[in-house]
Amino acid sequence: MGGWVIPAKDTADVAGWPTSWGNPSRRTIAAETSPFVEWMLREGVQINGKTVTSELGATIYAERPGVPVLSSPAYPGCTPGGSSTGAAVVVAEGLHRAAHGSDAGGSLRVPAAACEVVGFKPAGRPVSGSVDGFITASVADQIELWGTRPRGLEGLTVGVLTQPLFTPNARVAADRAAVVEQAAAAVSDVCEVLEIAPYPAATETYRHFSARIKQAFAKADPKDSAYIAWLRDEGRSVTPSQLSTARHHIDALPEVLRAEWGVDAVITPMIATDPPPLGFFPSLPPADSFEAQTEWSPWGSLFNLTGAPAIAVGPVQIGGVSAAADDAAVLELARLVEPVVAGWRETRAPGR
Repeated sequence: MGGWVIPAKDTADVAGWPTSWGNPSRRTIAAETSPFVEWMLREGVQINGKTVTSELGATIYAERPGVPVLSSPAYPGCTPGGSSTGAAVVVAEGLHRAAHGSDAGGSLRVPAAACEVVGFKPAGRPVSGSVDGFITASVADQIELWGTRPRGLEGLTVGVLTQPLFTPNARVAADRAAVVEQAAAAVSDVCEVLEIAPYPAATETYRHFSARIKQAFAKADPKDSAYIAWLRDEGRSVTPSQLSTARHHIDALPEVLRAEWGVDAVITPMIATDPPPLGFFPSLPPADSFEAQTEWSPWGSLFNLTGAPAIAVGPVQIGGVSAAADDAAVLELARLVEPVVAGWRETRAPGR
């Protein structure tokens, strides 16, 4: 990593620098540096600034008074996604090869898809709510940053899932489903590829994920945010019994997926449609916005729950299911898929 210049997401602390968590009224001066950023510094990375995030990392968009509202370079006038919003924009604008971000439910991968770059969440269940990683201009940049070694993919089985997972009624754009099928064809020379369907308990999983996310905000100070106030109130209504049930369901999920799907990795869309216009999500009542955000990305948070690695190469997501699909394997699959995504970008018009 020596020689890389990488800005940090404004949910991470850099000693002596302000951290605002997406709202200037939350601004504090950090006394210590966050562990992941400290690791980056030890590896020789230069941290040259902070990037915009959604407030408290609570949404997959970042639009509030007092904070610059950014537009997707790939879809002008539309949301660049979130919560690692600024990270995706500075990479998509060509200002940086890589930017730091974090991912609790898709917060690296959604903005990568909305800005047509690459966002990778490495394996691991979050200790403090999210897993740190990078948004980059290419898969090769991810491989260089993480230092993974090339590995063979022979013997891996890859599932293809284009149906929405957590919100069955969500609309998936035909061209986004089509590029997933093309991506699967690109790996079929080295992997067995199977069409799969949502597992029967997927809507139950989403209910438990929602309870866990909302409960995490039960003690949050909403400041002036109606959305975070709603999350706080929803979180306070989650009972210990509901949390216990959610924990048991989530702990069993990796084995459930292996039994239901019988694959090592799965390829899905990352977002169901082109990014919506700026103003769309914040114009909705909080409960409707929560559902609309899930309908836009009804696959991503699965891999936060299981702790498996997952990557968005523009519109295509690849996530691990079995232990065989480790970080290196997922990155190698992404490398094979990347030329397909490049071709897809060249043959379509944004907003179609």
